Amino acid sequence: MKLFSKNSFLFIFCYSIALMHVFAQGEVTRSGNTWSARVNGSTVYTGVRMFDAVNAACSRAGNGATIHIRNSGDSGDDGGKVYAIRPLEGQTLDFHNHTVNCNSNGDLAVAVHADKKDGITLMNLKVTGSPRYGIWFRGCSDVTLTNITMDLDKNNPVGLGIRVDASTAPASNLTINGTTTVNGSKGHGIETYGLNGVSIGDVTVTNTGGCGLLLNESQNCSVGVVTGNYNCYGGGYATFRVANDNGSTHVKGVYSRNSGRGFFSVSGSHDCTIDWVDIANSTSQGIFLEDATNTHVLSGSVSNGNPNVQFVRTKNCSVNLSEAQCNACGSGIADGQVYRITPRHDESKSIELFNSESVNNANVEQGSFLEADSQQWLARDRGDGFWSFHPVTDLNSAMYVSVRSDENSNVGVYKYEGDANQQFYFSNAGSGGWVRIKSKLKGNCIDVKNGTSEDGANIVQMECLSNHTNQMFRFDPIAVNSKLAKVNLNEEMLKTEEFSIYPNPTQNTLNLQLAEEPSDAAFYQIFDVNGRLLSSAKIFSVSTQLDVIFLESGTYIVLINDQGKVLSKKISIK
Repeated sequence: MKLFSKNSFLFIFCYSIALMHVFAQGEVTRSGNTWSARVNGSTVYTGVRMFDAVNAACSRAGNGATIHIRNSGDSGDDGGKVYAIRPLEGQTLDFHNHTVNCNSNGDLAVAVHADKKDGITLMNLKVTGSPRYGIWFRGCSDVTLTNITMDLDKNNPVGLGIRVDASTAPASNLTINGTTTVNGSKGHGIETYGLNGVSIGDVTVTNTGGCGLLLNESQNCSVGVVTGNYNCYGGGYATFRVANDNGSTHVKGVYSRNSGRGFFSVSGSHDCTIDWVDIANSTSQGIFLEDATNTHVLSGSVSNGNPNVQFVRTKNCSVNLSEAQCNACGSGIADGQVYRITPRHDESKSIELFNSESVNNANVEQGSFLEADSQQWLARDRGDGFWSFHPVTDLNSAMYVSVRSDENSNVGVYKYEGDANQQFYFSNAGSGGWVRIKSKLKGNCIDVKNGTSEDGANIVQMECLSNHTNQMFRFDPIAVNSKLAKVNLNEEMLKTEEFSIYPNPTQNTLNLQLAEEPSDAAFYQIFDVNGRLLSSAKIFSVSTQLDVIFLESGTYIVLINDQGKVLSKKISIK
């Protein structure tokens, strides 16, 4: 019996070939100095050049294929023309965290380049060396870049990190996600031009000659947190810039340090909203809006700019920064003193460290007050009405709110670095010392989640709401049980050469002499024999005179604290 006709066999053969093409898989490997490319198990290239091997796999596998690059390698010389890895339409190139090093003697090597090819995905790619572009797409739509890291040679005469433009054909729907970092580009770290539909997650760009992230003439853009440091230092570009009629853009946050500008909108750009900024030490304006329309910064801080904020020829633009209206407000707190932070909705509770941990990212929560060290916080006056709060178990750490999370995200502790997310200000919340504690970064209130009285409830940041007593706190002074006050009067904690106090005994004044210059965080405290805090002040130099005329005759402890290093010495008042 005849089961299959000749035509049936022909159909099955053709269908099998089609399936091989649709589901083609390419693999590029290196052994010693030899590169090999295979497609569906068949070798399509053997030679000494990485780019040629990858391109052979792309070409033979066809549109829609996935190519796996299993080793790192160099570009080699460009030969006087743009030399690049060139994926085809619909292809996915997964580099598996391997590196493409652009080491051409010329300036035309590009790690990955495509022109008028849609639907390309690049994954898990690292780029080093001196490329003309790390990644360059022209006239390509539906491009996805996932987990891209670039560490480039800034001495290159040209060079940009990632550029996606519409220079050769209309382009839309760019997605950049995962971990994205660019360091050392001669020009901009990341740039779009002429795109419609841009979705960019959190990006970190440092040490560039241009912008960290630049959106040019692009529409309908969504961006996460842009973090930048030393982007165009001394120049006019910014950590984040929109230009040339860029529009309809929402940005979660901009964190900028030591850059030309923090945020810059120019040349007719419009309809841009940034939820928050933390910008400091810009060599020009921290925020500069020029020829901008409907551009708004909703919250945050700008400091040490030239000036901090400037508007030129703008329409319907605003910058709302978190500003303290009073210093301690009604809290009554003083710099260098230790407090229990009591929530108003349940005064038997206290803000504390989870499991008494003070490691980075340790959680802050609510617990029944037990006079524990984990429930005690040192207040530091940071100037201009802003404060930081340090667990006495680790004075190098401080309370913080996440810069990458919105409302309802947990409050924690982290090594203190002076950033806006580690500083807070107050607004009064009624008599009796009750205040709201607000983040300098976003203006959100510190909040006991859901207003519960349960131990272990998370402390979070939330929109400030009237009459919510779980957003109201009182600073109750701690003395006897403070870790800082637990000093053994019969034991010196300090070698005499580390600091000296004289005359001792004394009546009216003491001279404090340190062995080295104190940091900006240094302060002294004076305790009585019961551990009660009597006086506290900052230390500004190696030689400081202390006024002790208010002390009665007896024995006391002078305690020196400098960035968590705690030293003490007994004194006698005649």
